[in-house]
Amino acid sequence: MTDIPEVVDRVSRLDANGKLMVGALLLVRYCSIHRDPKFSPWFEREQQVLARVVEVAKSLARGDVGHVDLEGLREDLDGALEASVPEGPAFQTEIVDHMVFATEVLDFLQAPDDASALTAALERADELAEAHVGMGEEDHLADSWDEVDLSALEAELRGLDAIASEDSAAVLARSESFARVYARLIEVYYTNEDAGIVD
Repeated sequence: MTDIPEVVDRVSRLDANGKLMVGALLLVRYCSIHRDPKFSPWFEREQQVLARVVEVAKSLARGDVGHVDLEGLREDLDGALEASVPEGPAFQTEIVDHMVFATEVLDFLQAPDDASALTAALERADELAEAHVGMGEEDHLADSWDEVDLSALEAELRGLDAIASEDSAAVLARSESFARVYARLIEVYYTNEDAGIVD
């Protein structure tokens, strides 16, 4: 397990592209929830924004930084957050949590030498992983969820991300694998009723 201060120290020694990759991989791991069918019909704006977050993140992870508009993406995120209803259904609260996380990672991506921004993003990722471990352990999911220790896996991945010694495709594939497990847990956990969808 690699603790956050150690990762921040390692990342500080990476070149600019390496730092961008670290932030991008966090977005891939936690914002790929946008494929959840419960986004439609009530949360399509949020779905589109999170899909764009992941698209941009994958471009950064592949080293394609030339056409990435982080400022425009941040504006879209802020707009979606401002339009969100604070007292919405449980699934909407989950979506908002992930959009807030995305803004924190963007803070780092826009200032990749800011160690405090990276620390905040990594701590929030840790919180998301830990919270969703708890979801998977709840009684009503026990028979339908193959328990994965997301917290331990996140700690392992952030340590590997900070080394940046592998081919970018392999590094991205590793975070995409995590993202599938994470998104599946959220999809299984929340009901249509939690998303405000009444049959």
